[in-house]
Amino acid sequence: MLCEKQRLFDTCKEDPSLIFTYIKQERFRDVEIILMNNMVNINLVDSVGNDVMTRLLKAKQYDLVLALMKKRNWNVNNQNIEGNTFAHILACDKSLMAVKVAEQLNNKSNYIPNIKNNNGDTALDLALRNNHLCLAFKILEDKRFTNINMMSFRNLFNITVSNKLYGKYSKISNLEIIVDSLIKKDLDSELKGLINYIKNNMEAIKNTILNNRTVILDSIINNSLVEA
Repeated sequence: MLCEKQRLFDTCKEDPSLIFTYIKQERFRDVEIILMNNMVNINLVDSVGNDVMTRLLKAKQYDLVLALMKKRNWNVNNQNIEGNTFAHILACDKSLMAVKVAEQLNNKSNYIPNIKNNNGDTALDLALRNNHLCLAFKILEDKRFTNINMMSFRNLFNITVSNKLYGKYSKISNLEIIVDSLIKKDLDSELKGLINYIKNNMEAIKNTILNNRTVILDSIINNSLVEA
């Protein structure tokens, strides 16, 4: 093992970017040794701006990613040339392990969940676009996340409540999770007013959902969107 470590140390010292080649070649044991022993800076980026952690996430090396996320020097908010952060890439991953990674991501004190990519999308926008509800809820749960407007709320509502894929009680549960996550956030006045309205009229709204009448709440949201 000592000889192996020395070989990798010498190789990385000569060309640190080789770690991206090792990831591509699926030499993950070597990658683990390199990173756990700080032979390469974890914030090293490839030709398109993806850092080592993002490349490992794309390679679905979740256990290694979870272990490396504990490193304090990792720049969790690094953006690649498309403006995507680690969180944006994670939002496109529909695996169950992605949710576990998101939970640990929320525990990073330096994580900024409100960052938009070059297309103006937050991680929440991408999670919703990929119909990854569990991940979307994890993003909403983070008290620091406030970058949601009427349009993204409508998308969230359409996917989680006004959707035939969910039963009545699942829709109600989804709506309660959303409102509880947003009620204390610093939102724009239009969305804040809508959330307060839903909160104050939750029992009546639950009854409309139980009677398959989400069209009423749909109308309220759409009118709020027009007014915004």
